[in-house]
Amino acid sequence: MKRSHILAALSVALLAAAPRSASGAECSSACAVGKRTCMAEARTAFSSCRATCRTSSSPGQCRTSCLADVAAARKACRTDLTDCRTSCPPPSPCTGACGQQMASCMRGVQTTGKSCGQDCLDQGRSAAAACRQAADPASCLRAAASQLAVCLRGCANGVHDGAVGCAAMLRACIAACPGGSPSGAFLD
Repeated sequence: MKRSHILAALSVALLAAAPRSASGAECSSACAVGKRTCMAEARTAFSSCRATCRTSSSPGQCRTSCLADVAAARKACRTDLTDCRTSCPPPSPCTGACGQQMASCMRGVQTTGKSCGQDCLDQGRSAAAACRQAADPASCLRAAASQLAVCLRGCANGVHDGAVGCAAMLRACIAACPGGSPSGAFLD
């Protein structure tokens, strides 16, 4: 699922929970939460890429590629935010309840992703510290960097998959609402 689908789903849900007079602000806020999740995924993927560069035969070119990838991901997050803000449907009590479930789901994804990334960094620091005592410290550090990259990539994938799951839950919830969007018109 594209990031824009996740952001649009989030905007649908949180906008629906707001009173009509505050709907524009609530929708914008909902879209911003989706953007933060998108940016967190991009940052974690960037950290993983940089860790991979430590073991690359051409680290400068690798880092340049990482920077280009993260810039493209951030641009996509900003574009998706704009798309999200333009796709807000009218609110209803049912879709509002769906929005509350979605917001809770996304907070869980963000918390889990942050904890995962921190665990990876802690493990990487411990592995790097242990390399001081290794017979071949350079090889040990390359292996530690490689393990860190794999761990962080797993975290980024977890954030992405969690957000996709939240969006799927929201889509099913809204489709079950009277007057919801059974075709998924607001979520595609």
